[in-house]
Amino acid sequence: MLLSSNDIFLFISFAALTGVALWLLLRPLRSEASASETSRGDSEVALYRDQLEEVDRDLERGVIGEVEAESARLEISRRLLAADEERKKTGRTATDPRWRKGTALVLALAVPSLALGVYLAEGSPGMKGQPFAERLNVPPKELPLEGLVLRIERHLKQQPDDVRGWELVAPVYLQLGRFEEAANAWTRAMLADGVTAGRLAARGEARVMSNDGVVGPGAKQDFEKAVELDPAEPRAQYFLGMADFEAGNRDAALARWKELLETAPDDANWAPA
Repeated sequence: MLLSSNDIFLFISFAALTGVALWLLLRPLRSEASASETSRGDSEVALYRDQLEEVDRDLERGVIGEVEAESARLEISRRLLAADEERKKTGRTATDPRWRKGTALVLALAVPSLALGVYLAEGSPGMKGQPFAERLNVPPKELPLEGLVLRIERHLKQQPDDVRGWELVAPVYLQLGRFEEAANAWTRAMLADGVTAGRLAARGEARVMSNDGVVGPGAKQDFEKAVELDPAEPRAQYFLGMADFEAGNRDAALARWKELLETAPDDANWAPA
């Protein structure tokens, strides 16, 4: 089967990414021992040798006695031997290429093999390519929620005054946690088809959600305008009760919620049975 130019470009891109990943993984393995570690070992050895010479000079000047000088030599010599042994051990470990070559070989074989195995197990190598636009042109019930949003957004770009489109997408934005976009969608609906109590209450709710559940000034203004248009608007009354409660007016909040429940229609799905 012949590959299209897009498929060839995709495979080349994947190969390049794999090469970069391997290069980044193998680069540290190709380097020699750290220059700082080697330099530190050499510095310690040189320091202890200087200290031995300093002890001899102090003894010649009469600053210390023979007993003190011998004790100092023993201690410095012990440290010198330990530092020299540590330096040699570091050098042997750093210059031994066997573990580097083995690790590099394992990574070079494992990374591409693992990537290919995961793709064959979880991917769909035999699936025919389909442009993004065509994937959206399927029945709505076959689309995920995000796909439905994308389809509505494309439609609204072409017909920005479609009130039904804004009213459809606004609750979905809210469900997806895109609260500011939900509030903007309700604003667009009102600009296209006028202000209603329900739209104001819905925009106010989106503003509350975008404010971490707190009824801010903008949301409260929406709710107050909503109850002016329709005193029975339940969402506005509920959030105005929340505003009273947050302001410390507990009795006013409870009275508002009690009246809301008492006047609720029998078929209200938000009222307890």
